Amino acid sequence: MEFHPVIMAAGHGSRMTDLTANTPKALLPLGNLPMIWYPIKMLQKAGFETAIVIVQESTKDNIESTLRNLEVKMKLEFVSVPDNADWGTADSLRHIHERIKPHSDLLVLSCDLLTNVQLHCLADIHRTYDAAVTMLLTSQSVNMTEQSVPGHKTKRTAEKEFIGMDSQQKKVVFMASEADLDESLSIRKSLLKRHPCLTIHTKLSDAHLYLIKRWVIDYLIDNKNISTIKGELIPHLVKKQFSKPPATHNESDLPNPNASVMSVDTRQDIYSYLQDSEVFDLAKEMSSSAHHMTENKIGCYGYVMEGGLCIRSNTLASYCEANRQVPKYLSSFSENNPIAQIHPTVTISKSQVGNDCLIGEGVTVGEKVSVKKSVIGKHCSIADKVKINNSILMDHVTVSEG
Repeated sequence: MEFHPVIMAAGHGSRMTDLTANTPKALLPLGNLPMIWYPIKMLQKAGFETAIVIVQESTKDNIESTLRNLEVKMKLEFVSVPDNADWGTADSLRHIHERIKPHSDLLVLSCDLLTNVQLHCLADIHRTYDAAVTMLLTSQSVNMTEQSVPGHKTKRTAEKEFIGMDSQQKKVVFMASEADLDESLSIRKSLLKRHPCLTIHTKLSDAHLYLIKRWVIDYLIDNKNISTIKGELIPHLVKKQFSKPPATHNESDLPNPNASVMSVDTRQDIYSYLQDSEVFDLAKEMSSSAHHMTENKIGCYGYVMEGGLCIRSNTLASYCEANRQVPKYLSSFSENNPIAQIHPTVTISKSQVGNDCLIGEGVTVGEKVSVKKSVIGKHCSIADKVKINNSILMDHVTVSEG
């Protein structure tokens, strides 16, 4: 395969500890199925047969057995990382680099990503521009800070991301988070001169799905100061797009030929890792308007998903919203084996269940019960005359009358 999928499932779920204290984040139920099931089904639907899944040592057996019971057809290679290691996503990529198929680029995605994006849309951009990285960007129509969630009512604010894109080239030329900025946002004149069609977006978010060139992984191996993909690697590559390759010198032209070898910086520049594809070289030769292809070989591009489903369940609010959306899209993830809205083992009579609900295995529903916009977990018991609206019930929950 052209791309080797890697699913990141080693996160602790630090933003939703009420749910992840006893359950691995990757196994939290979305529509009564484990969260990680959805990115696996998306990959499977796109034609992938194998994938690497990065998990914590303590959760490996649990996640592996759960997916085995769900009869996932893909061949999954589980790679564990130490529970107590303070590793970021880039550190995890370094950890598995020897397992990546030779000459394959990477498709990296988070286990908490719920999306029905067509992966070929990103792949087309990645191939067209021979991109170093192509990322999925989403424009959310739902404001997660306004969604009602259980627990104490606290004011929640979402940190803005500033993403600058050249609308003509789909190129990402600027990235910054609100926390990294002072009172104002500064854009260099040189950037505007090179990209006059620049648009700064504040309502786009990084969906944590990336196509990454193999040479970028080689660069990561030698640059261990880069720990995360989103927070460090991507901004680093975006800035490197505007750097120039180091000048080559003959021995007689060395700037300081008498300097001690101990003082010479032996680290390789990022340009020494670049590997052009034969197809890209041919495209440059044949293209009459390929100035954008030659200006810099380090290219960062983005595919903006408009509409459809694209939610990261990395906070309590987004997790609740993902569960609200799942009933609408579940059939697209299970085309060959449709999943029933109400499990066949459910006991129910003289009650109303909306079309936007899911009720799991072994649930008992009393009489004159109303269920709307809700997901009911497995083996729950709901007494008579109960009204459930806009709610998520985990497994083994009892709701009494009154």
